[in-house]
Amino acid sequence: MKDVIIIGAGIAGLSSGYELQKENIDFQILESSGHVGGNIESIKINDYLLETGPYTFTSSNTEVLQLVKELELEEALIQANKGSKKRYVHFMSKLIQVPTGPGEFFKTELLSGSAKRILFEELFIEKEEKEETVEDFFSRRFGREVLKNLIQPYVCGVFAGDVQKLSANAVFPELKKLEQKYKSVILGFLLSRGFKRPSGKWTLYSFKDGMKTLPETIHEKLKNKITLNASGIEVTRAKDFFIVSFKLGGKLITHTTNSVLFAVPAYEILNYSHLFPSQHSMELFQIEYLPVAVVSQIIEKSKTNFDLDGFGYLCTKEPHRKILGTIWCSSIFPDRAPSEKALLNTIIGGSYYKKIAEQQEDDIKTLVSKEVAEILKLSSPASLETIFIKVHKKAIPQYHLGHLERVKRIEEVMDKNFGLFFTGNYFYGISLNDTIKTSKTVVEKIKRFLNEFKKEQRPQIVDQRPKEPVTNIYSK
Repeated sequence: MKDVIIIGAGIAGLSSGYELQKENIDFQILESSGHVGGNIESIKINDYLLETGPYTFTSSNTEVLQLVKELELEEALIQANKGSKKRYVHFMSKLIQVPTGPGEFFKTELLSGSAKRILFEELFIEKEEKEETVEDFFSRRFGREVLKNLIQPYVCGVFAGDVQKLSANAVFPELKKLEQKYKSVILGFLLSRGFKRPSGKWTLYSFKDGMKTLPETIHEKLKNKITLNASGIEVTRAKDFFIVSFKLGGKLITHTTNSVLFAVPAYEILNYSHLFPSQHSMELFQIEYLPVAVVSQIIEKSKTNFDLDGFGYLCTKEPHRKILGTIWCSSIFPDRAPSEKALLNTIIGGSYYKKIAEQQEDDIKTLVSKEVAEILKLSSPASLETIFIKVHKKAIPQYHLGHLERVKRIEEVMDKNFGLFFTGNYFYGISLNDTIKTSKTVVEKIKRFLNEFKKEQRPQIVDQRPKEPVTNIYSK
């Protein structure tokens, strides 16, 4: 009998398995597809290295870097070019650099003079105890222009979501904490961090051969602990354990296990409603996932009218706008494209254009080429050559109002010793760092459960000594 069966070999399932292996806990990972890594996918096309999922990870949290160290991947690690710290917003028909400091902020064209003056009023605005949408929080504290020209593009770039639905408490938890503690986000930032010298520089990372290096290396470490192409995975509950069955090459295979860890998107857990104590529990996993398409294009640098010297740009919301933004891939990391070419990854869809999942590739190509040519002021959309399109029909989980309460209730399900556990990017953050951190936390829950379970299964030692003392015959 296995201690844990993990369903899903994305980075959540792989990192969970890696942690379990360090603890000598017996497990098996089942993956329905033929590859590990989930949405992390690096593709080599001629002289171009493409990413169709996460493109970077940051040094702002230690989870990924710690994993990189343990996997001995330091030599494969690469840092982003210094210029990639420049970010742009497409606003009023031109690309404007996002300010990175107070001096740049007061000069930026992204905000009017009155919008900049409104920021000083933030120091005197009362804090709000109740949960708010991103729109309500930022418009209340910083004004509509900050929301529209800075926050909305950022949120669309990360979540592809709608500021009128997303929870500020879930998407910007640190800012809400500063408001609650200091009654002002700006004052809280200055008092808690602004006057302190940073202990380290914030850095973007990837790998020489792309982001796929991380999941593929974990796959090599776990080897026979991962089963790919496991189709028709079914889970049933016995008295105090689970039976997990699936087909592999047409052959039915069955495992028994003490617990099951679902490392799949929330909507896939809805297929296992029979395992839960009540139908009410299934409402916890009814989380919206928005579709996006990643369109990889190349262009000769000589044909561009803008120096692609940063990370890329995000778009403010306009009636006709369907793309969320474009990453200038070859400007961020070396060896992503030949020196005379620029490699661009454009994201389209999300809350801007939910119909993207229904579009044909030729239509997507036409839409993206037209908008990118307009934004970069190219002479013709034909200057862009599309080399790959990846459509994610259910890409990014949305942290709508009530999200943190939902997560709290999922945590309670795991703590009730049903033997069911969950991990993924629909908990406390969608980044690579956040997902790995969540998986580590869940593994600790599994360890506690298994310890308690094994205590209950341990045979009881029966005291067979007589209740009354035996008379010593030699005492007479």
